[in-house]
Amino acid sequence: MSSSAFGVSSVQLWVMVATLLLLAKFAIGSIGPWIFSSRRLIAPLVRLLHVLNHYAVIYTLGLMQPSSSHHADDPSVPSVAEFLQVWAVLIVTMQDSVSIGRPYKTKEMTLIDLLSSVWSANQIRVRTRARLAAPLWIIWCIHASRVVWHYVSTIRATNASLDNVKLVSDYMMTSQHTDDDDACPSTMRGYRYIVVWEDEQMMEVSGPPGFTLEMKLTGPKAAQLLTVDKVWEQAQDKDDRLLSRTADRDNMFKDVCLSFALYKLQRRRFYNFPVAEAAHPATRRLVSDAILEEGADGTYERALRITEVELSFLHASFYSRHAVVFSGGFPWVQLALSLLVTVAALYLACAVGDIPSTGNIVAGKRERVVRITHGALFTYLVIAIVVCRELGEVSIYVLSQWTKVWIICHYIKLKGCQGRIKAARQLMMEMVARIMFRVIRGGQWGRQIRQHNLLARPSTLAQFAWPLILRKVKLQREAKRVLFQSLKTLIDTPLPSPEPSAQQQMMNSLLMSYSRSAFPIPAGPAQSHSKLPVIEGTASDLEGETHKILVWHIATSLCQMKILDEAGERGADLYTLPKSPFTGDLAAVTPHYITAVSLSNYCAYLVTQGLVPDNGLVANKVFHAVSDEVRDALRGCSTMTEIRNKLTVTPENGAATTILGMGAQLSEKLMSLYKRDDELWERLGRFWAGFLLHLSASTRAAKHRIHLQGRGELTTLLWVLLSHAGFLGNTSHGEQLLDPEDLNDVC
Repeated sequence: MSSSAFGVSSVQLWVMVATLLLLAKFAIGSIGPWIFSSRRLIAPLVRLLHVLNHYAVIYTLGLMQPSSSHHADDPSVPSVAEFLQVWAVLIVTMQDSVSIGRPYKTKEMTLIDLLSSVWSANQIRVRTRARLAAPLWIIWCIHASRVVWHYVSTIRATNASLDNVKLVSDYMMTSQHTDDDDACPSTMRGYRYIVVWEDEQMMEVSGPPGFTLEMKLTGPKAAQLLTVDKVWEQAQDKDDRLLSRTADRDNMFKDVCLSFALYKLQRRRFYNFPVAEAAHPATRRLVSDAILEEGADGTYERALRITEVELSFLHASFYSRHAVVFSGGFPWVQLALSLLVTVAALYLACAVGDIPSTGNIVAGKRERVVRITHGALFTYLVIAIVVCRELGEVSIYVLSQWTKVWIICHYIKLKGCQGRIKAARQLMMEMVARIMFRVIRGGQWGRQIRQHNLLARPSTLAQFAWPLILRKVKLQREAKRVLFQSLKTLIDTPLPSPEPSAQQQMMNSLLMSYSRSAFPIPAGPAQSHSKLPVIEGTASDLEGETHKILVWHIATSLCQMKILDEAGERGADLYTLPKSPFTGDLAAVTPHYITAVSLSNYCAYLVTQGLVPDNGLVANKVFHAVSDEVRDALRGCSTMTEIRNKLTVTPENGAATTILGMGAQLSEKLMSLYKRDDELWERLGRFWAGFLLHLSASTRAAKHRIHLQGRGELTTLLWVLLSHAGFLGNTSHGEQLLDPEDLNDVC
């Protein structure tokens, strides 16, 4: 093979490498944040692909020297040099929007994209057939305009998004957004939470010291402001075939607007804005009576549906371009540009079929004979990848929760219009809404919770696979019922003090009363002088939440081993939940056992991720120290019986000083105080439900933001519900900084 032929083959190889790298980055950026947690995989992979893509595209373009054929005087004759022109335009076109999964951040990358466009235009300027030049210049112009439009719209939309957070915060502080006396959670009467079109209202800036934005609700466009109560007003229209009570019995269509309104409220927690409605009784009633509505089958499906969709909005606002793209409404321009690129690429595929694979190329003053292997077939493959990427971008935006909100809101807007055309548009929106709600399901959370058990004896392979493979179990109905009933009990507890600061202190005290609620002080003179439940004595001196989690987790695991031994399941896995109830006297234990074990293992998993109120460095150090202690103590133990016998040895001084020893002593105390297994496990289930609620509310918003990536976490879902109910935890708004180990996860 000649050196010239080798050079063209090298270009062909690098074009394929650059194309595949760009496609991989698009897939990881757009799909990865919704599936995987960046703490383990996505963040470093995105950074690596970012660097590889940059150098691969630049190097490939550098190999393509502008050249022409020996038929330069007759531009109608196809030339092998045209392959280089086509490839240059295609890889540069793919480069501009492969970072769909992450917002545009730097001016430098936009400048690099523009310079790449100029270099590819340098290839096209060489005399090219009109049939080929037309689609190439169309694709190039769309690409260049899209780079500029992406950058300008991102800057504008980012600033508008931050302004909107401030606007919503000031609206909740200055406007009468909730009628405390007249609010009705079932009909949403009195709940004037903003859904959309607040940016079209007239604004006034108040004077010092607040300088708050006050919305003029009496202006000419005030009627256009769509709030939650206006959405539910549509249910009163019996002729409405989409939002009426008979057509939308489970509030599936209207709840997506409620999720969007709650998403706008929850964003304040990430920007240190106050939650003004936390002290309103109607706020707590909204969560308790409407969102936490118990279904006919005893489940809390509506709470999960509303919160999952809200978490999807929060995820998209931080880890994708959805919030930017939809900031000005439905992204017609963005989708039209993608479809134009698709049409032009398909036309380009028709134009490259007659390009020869062999010919003369004039580069500078030299003329060389080059041969390209399967040039047309290779170009078809690159075009197919470009088309799939463009259509993939269209589907990502169209098939999203944001589209569902836009459809419902515009359906409501069209109801106020007259005329046959408006009626036809409304009918079309109704049909589209039904189709989209069937295609687009709930939020990203898969209703599974990850598990970790300190006392489980993993195999050698599992020990090495632990960083990448985590045990998961489905959140069972029993655990959901106990969690949400515990939350309803917290919300429905009367708060006598009308002062907001005093109310918040009382609500924090309620959150911290999880142990007292599960293990109350026994009646009688022997305990009348005690201020703490008798069961708290073992772990009452521990300061950090990490220490308490691990002590109670070890105690629960030892109780689990005992009940499995009594049930004759000595070889059972500490992660696996029973598929059928225990038999005999233990039948009543099963639902409480499932709740306590799954939540205990989940809280232990939260420690491994640092998703607890404690500093992440402290949680990491404590967890590894206790893991080493457990490994040393259980060396040589292979069965549950051996583990229990090893850990239930009473220390010589009568009081344990280590986390493992304290957990073992706590388990003995639990089993001695509560002889009936069903009572013990019922109390353990209530304890872990209350403890998890306390942990969720007290964990900083910055940590919850990091873990919005991937499928999401149960603790973040509970944190959102607690925030809307006014339970803000002990973490103040000024303590939102990330732990040092979390900084690398911010992409």
